[in-house]
Amino acid sequence: MRARRGVSASSLPPDESPIPAHVVDAAIHWYVVLASGTATAQDHAAFACWRSESSAHAAAWSRFEAMGGRLQGGPARLAPAATHAALTKAVSASGRRRALKTLAWGGLGGTAFYLAQAQLPWRGQLASVLADVRTRAGERRDLVLEDGTRLRLNTATAVDLRFSDSERRIVLREGEILVETGADASGRPLVVESPAGTLQPVGTRFIVRHVADETDCAPTQLAVLEGAVRIHADGRPDGETALLTAGQQARFTRRRIEAPVPLDEPSHGWIAGTFSAEGMRLADLLSDLGRYRPGALHCAPEVAELRITGAWPLDGPDATDRILDTLERRLPVRIRRYTRYWVTVGPR
Repeated sequence: MRARRGVSASSLPPDESPIPAHVVDAAIHWYVVLASGTATAQDHAAFACWRSESSAHAAAWSRFEAMGGRLQGGPARLAPAATHAALTKAVSASGRRRALKTLAWGGLGGTAFYLAQAQLPWRGQLASVLADVRTRAGERRDLVLEDGTRLRLNTATAVDLRFSDSERRIVLREGEILVETGADASGRPLVVESPAGTLQPVGTRFIVRHVADETDCAPTQLAVLEGAVRIHADGRPDGETALLTAGQQARFTRRRIEAPVPLDEPSHGWIAGTFSAEGMRLADLLSDLGRYRPGALHCAPEVAELRITGAWPLDGPDATDRILDTLERRLPVRIRRYTRYWVTVGPR
């Protein structure tokens, strides 16, 4: 596989704050729905609720709409029925990644898309949408790379693969991966890169997780199942480093590496197709569960501190709905489903 040039990110304009990746992903979803020409009145109502819920949602939509205007005059004027049909086909065939490409290249061409990308404060997150390998919400995927390395992607994960004559590099843009290293015949080192730094495994099996937040400084979490992995914070060989061995996990940012702690086994249940929690705050559980389903899953402040323990299967199209139904039976909460893409958990 040839080496692939990455997307560089410059500093944000002083008047524009970063937008969380999950909000960007939701804005992309709504842009595709409204541009498809098949949106229902219920879809429009759900979108209006989403946009008005928070300033981050409104800002994401405003910036995404501005990009759409540069591409094709905005979602209200996206083109005739032929373009709508092509977009709808793209959505059903390959999800948002292909649909976004259809929007981009069907308008003013690659140059316009590049210029629009360059002006977005969250262009690094948009790069995740266009990554080499990506899973949708609720999807998990297994890959065997050219060197024999096995890669398992959890839900809502985006990865770039940069294999060259000198190294094998896996770039985690967003989400969570399980890596089982292979023995490269030519002896090229394997490097796993995240927004917080780089990892150098030594014949090992490990999990890397990175979910962006509002600050654009979210930590990456490393969990070592077998062997050992060295962390280089900020990806610099002369920066802070730490060696984790089997049974340890740690979080790190571009500036510091936290002290290792024992593995949190329930949080890795996704590898076996299980969503697990042990004494977890309901707000945290719903935040994580929301990554396994499209649309928005909200937790009311009144029930955020409730705690729950359990394990639920992730397989099947209605897996997250079944988990929500269980929460309603076990906790004093009520699930309100306004649409498939708009669910709120509040007090009973």
